[in-house]
Amino acid sequence: MGLKVCMFNDLLFIPFEYGKMDCWILAREVFSRLGVNVPDYSPARQAVMKVNYELGCIAEIMKEELIGWTFLSNPEVPCMIMFQSAGVSHHVGVYIGEGKFIHITSKLIYPVIERLDNPLYGNRKFYRYDPARSD
Repeated sequence: MGLKVCMFNDLLFIPFEYGKMDCWILAREVFSRLGVNVPDYSPARQAVMKVNYELGCIAEIMKEELIGWTFLSNPEVPCMIMFQSAGVSHHVGVYIGEGKFIHITSKLIYPVIERLDNPLYGNRKFYRYDPARSD
């Protein structure tokens, strides 16, 4: 069973702006609305923490199942979707059930809800975040 899409309607009108409303920030907001606090890897937070996480580094954290991330063979609600192209992780979205996910890119301008069976998004991996495992 999927989440009610209306939970995210207000997000569909916030324009893309790197560091303010990009794919990672949108994903964190979706998880937050579901009561799950995903780590903040945003550029502003990285400056405070004096670290540099690019999306590829975040993908490595997920792939190695570090800091609370667990690989899933199949999507479950909610889970992070890490999209890849030519073996490089470049984008995230959140699976919201019933074959749909929410995401944003600079090309789309605004967040959208799309079907996961779209061939454009075929190269992906699914991860669950468990704050209890994040220590």
